[in-house]
Amino acid sequence: MNFGKSIKEIRLQHSMTLRDLAKLSGCSISFLSQLERDLISPTVASLRKIADALGVTITSFFGDDESEKDTVVVRKDERVRLGSKASKVTYESLKPREANSVLEPLYHILEKDAYSGDDYNVHLGEEFVIVMKGQVEITLDKKVIILNEGDSALYNSNIPHRWKNTFDGETTLLWVNTPPTF
Repeated sequence: MNFGKSIKEIRLQHSMTLRDLAKLSGCSISFLSQLERDLISPTVASLRKIADALGVTITSFFGDDESEKDTVVVRKDERVRLGSKASKVTYESLKPREANSVLEPLYHILEKDAYSGDDYNVHLGEEFVIVMKGQVEITLDKKVIILNEGDSALYNSNIPHRWKNTFDGETTLLWVNTPPTF
């Protein structure tokens, strides 16, 4: 999927230079330049940094959708998918692209040994997760919680947190964030 044109349009709408965006996002100018020209594919982590710097959600980079704005159904084969082989994670959005909702439901598919990274995530909002299949380890401010199939957790996102797939195979999760981050 090509994100470059949308990222550049949003950056210019904010009257930002590549240097401004690089400073705010922590991404290099050359990376951003190549990304805007669709010469490289970004990771979900880099898209999140860019979206945060621009004050938008990641789905803003998908461009306009001609579908009806009040659509409430997302068919399985119509989900927007994000992820890469390197990250071992696939995210599928469960809400319509143009939905103006405070909730962001995502279907996570975690390959064996997938993890959110060594750094803790901290942001505004709340998160809810339920394990559909497999097992996930969630660390909340250094407290480790193991969730098995059918288990769920709800926590404030301002608590430093990270996760990893501790199952000997694929784990699937329903994850709901508020406010939306993708």
